Amino acid sequence: MVTPTPFARLLSAEVDSRTQNTRYRQTQFHRLQSTLVDHIDEVKDAIQTDSGNSPEEVQAEICLALRELRAHYISLNLGKDLESEYRIAHGKDNFDAKRGVGVAYIVPCVHTMFFSVICALSAAVAAGNCVIIELTKTAMAVPALLRKILPQALDSDTFAVSEERPDVTFLNKVKMIVQDNNASGPMSERCLVSPTTARTVAVVDRTADLVKAAKALVDARFTFGGNSPYAPDTVLVHEYSMKPFVEAIIQCSSKTLAGENGRARHSGSRRLNPKSSLLDTAQEDAGSRVLVSGSNWGVLKVDDRKSALLQGKIDGKLLVLHSITSLDDAIDFSNLSGTLAATYAFAVPASAKYLTQYIDAHVSWINHVPTEMLIGPAFPLDTVPCFETRYSVDLLQVPRPQILTETKHSTMVRELLNTPNTKKSSIFWQDAIAALPSTKQRAGSTIGFFEQGIITGGIITITSFIVTVSTLGYYTFTHAKGLRG
Repeated sequence: MVTPTPFARLLSAEVDSRTQNTRYRQTQFHRLQSTLVDHIDEVKDAIQTDSGNSPEEVQAEICLALRELRAHYISLNLGKDLESEYRIAHGKDNFDAKRGVGVAYIVPCVHTMFFSVICALSAAVAAGNCVIIELTKTAMAVPALLRKILPQALDSDTFAVSEERPDVTFLNKVKMIVQDNNASGPMSERCLVSPTTARTVAVVDRTADLVKAAKALVDARFTFGGNSPYAPDTVLVHEYSMKPFVEAIIQCSSKTLAGENGRARHSGSRRLNPKSSLLDTAQEDAGSRVLVSGSNWGVLKVDDRKSALLQGKIDGKLLVLHSITSLDDAIDFSNLSGTLAATYAFAVPASAKYLTQYIDAHVSWINHVPTEMLIGPAFPLDTVPCFETRYSVDLLQVPRPQILTETKHSTMVRELLNTPNTKKSSIFWQDAIAALPSTKQRAGSTIGFFEQGIITGGIITITSFIVTVSTLGYYTFTHAKGLRG
């Protein structure tokens, strides 16, 4: 049973602001990094046990996690922090003053959990917060290992592990980092939530480099077990490019995955050796056709737009292709799913601009898949993505500006309130009601969408008239010449 006031030590530490001290944060980082390195072999084994990922994938996850930790540590600058702290004492405004949110409560996702925990923990510590990580007791190896080693590394007054979700009364005192929006249990009024149910869609236009697109999307779908929120759930391919793209997909997937089962099996049949219920669905879907498959993976072409395979998230190593007739068709189909987690647009820049402008997605990437984003949680909803680290420190801080200098607006308002009907007040009033500056655009020079249509139609009509008259004139002249002859 959760106690009414859990983690009392952390709430006390929040009050005394010890985590705001830069030296304290630097010390925490040193202890954390040293402990993780000391247990690096155990970390590798735990990740391998839970995920079944290749040694290369395990190593990539660990490297990325430790790089995030290092990046947040390097961002700490004692000299800059002291300068900011003493600006008011030196007679300067401190407009950009910030402090941590207090207590950060992290709910990690299962996908690449080690990285997911470390990236959020590092950002929270760098921002100057106490931290609680929810690591419930399961059969997984990574949470068990982290429950053991993290308390050894970090100050028990400012860090804790929770094995069960506290009640909402406590959670409303903290800021939650929820990496799985399927997570059950009460939530804080203040949350950073990563989407895990929003779909990711790739569009391959006829102008794309098909081989490059195929390689990027095969890797994105099949790397890290195909469980990343940014793995493409559907690949929309222009109908004129479908055949060569399928050939490139088959070649890339065979090379990438042949090692898993000795040899990939090309198939015109619908037989798969499924490992999940989704693969069962794919096998039985009347509107789909297996293009190539292996022991636990497959590439399908789905023709029926009502198919369940085109509606929800795809988990596992299943790449779904679907044909489109145009860029507008791709936009319309993509937006049926609501706001997407991400869009990949493979096309020439002008077409990619059009696609990513009108497809509603939290983030769009053009002509590449950022491989590092396949590790860990998606960017939190409705935040500005940080491409150096998964979570920016700003997301876990609150502004606390300290202002010494009076603004010009204060001078104006005081003048209007205290000394009305003066020359100065009159100037302020005249400035307020003055017309806005000109756009410097000549009248009548703008051609809008409808005007352009009228002009285009007029040109076509006039051109047709001229051609018709010229043709009639030519034949009339020729006929008259024949009569004279």
